[in-house]
Amino acid sequence: MVKRIVWAILLVMSILLVWVGLAQQPATPVHQTTKHLAQGQASQMPLYTEKRLRINLARYPQLRAGIQRMIPMPGLQGAWALAKNKSATASHRLIKTVAFDPQGITTSQNEIFVSAYDHNNKANSVIYVLNKWTGQYIKTLSLQFQDHAGGVAYDPDRQMLWVTGHDGKDSMLYGITQAQIDQYDIRSRLPISYQQVFQITTETNNSTMMYANNALWVGYFTKRGLGNIQELPFGKDASGNLTLGQSAGEQDESIVAATKVYASVGQLQGLTANQRHVLVTSSFGNVDGKLVRYDREAGDKFTKGVSVTMPPYLEAVSYDGDTNRFYMIFESATPVYRVKTKAVVDRILYVDNDVFKTGVTPFTPLLQPEFMDLTRPKTIK
Repeated sequence: MVKRIVWAILLVMSILLVWVGLAQQPATPVHQTTKHLAQGQASQMPLYTEKRLRINLARYPQLRAGIQRMIPMPGLQGAWALAKNKSATASHRLIKTVAFDPQGITTSQNEIFVSAYDHNNKANSVIYVLNKWTGQYIKTLSLQFQDHAGGVAYDPDRQMLWVTGHDGKDSMLYGITQAQIDQYDIRSRLPISYQQVFQITTETNNSTMMYANNALWVGYFTKRGLGNIQELPFGKDASGNLTLGQSAGEQDESIVAATKVYASVGQLQGLTANQRHVLVTSSFGNVDGKLVRYDREAGDKFTKGVSVTMPPYLEAVSYDGDTNRFYMIFESATPVYRVKTKAVVDRILYVDNDVFKTGVTPFTPLLQPEFMDLTRPKTIK
């Protein structure tokens, strides 16, 4: 009898050791298929089974409480894209890559948009378009540049998708109309056209973005110290043309500056808001990230910051007003990172405020905004 008890204990301990070992080590993907992918498409086959993913996330109780849905991230098992080319009008080669790194996410009434850049630096950056209600991949938009494309925001008032970029020396914002998105086909071998282009003089390296209160809010990532969040309201000039922020070019209305700036959290990756809260993500490298929530008060004051722990390589967060939930994405499933972390997330996580029910800790409030000089905009260092 004693021997049976001892053997039972040893068996249980062995099972626990195996389980802990699995949870502590990077997992080998269970699927590997990039061969049969129709030209112009992106694979939406996940890297891991849902069971394996839940093992990866086992030590994050906030996610167990808050996940409502998991949508496979496109491109991790291969995606067609346009070969990197400096021309926005000339024909590009169509190439297939498995190295796209997801960066930004936003939603429209019926679609999810996820931006990604090629870690191998061979293809232009892309935006995957998914059906918001089914989670199914629809198409890939090729951008006109190879950049992180870290921020995307959908402007429902103008039916326009906004993308952050950098032209090599300046921070840029690109606007793409819904009509252009609907008619685009990457098999044309041309990048999608931009209907709006703005250069931001007050932002050195825009890396995330949201749309709120008829304005674009652009965030800046830095490894050390604080980044910043800048507000650029929309308007119209005397001719009825769209304007953004305040003019910073003597004769060029496309050169703009922010009207207001906040010192932000360190390692800012994502930014979103609803009527009650502002949410930001703070993450860098193979250490746990933070999902931070602030209360929104009158005068655009962000107070009562709280945070919960999230897996490493947390990138963007985007609030969806239609469902009163929000989406989070991680870059940990990208080939260069999936071998470094034990908590790989290869899905878009669709979560609600229950993630803030457990393990909540106070977080430093955002500093009050500094209003920019309307006549002499200054560069934020």
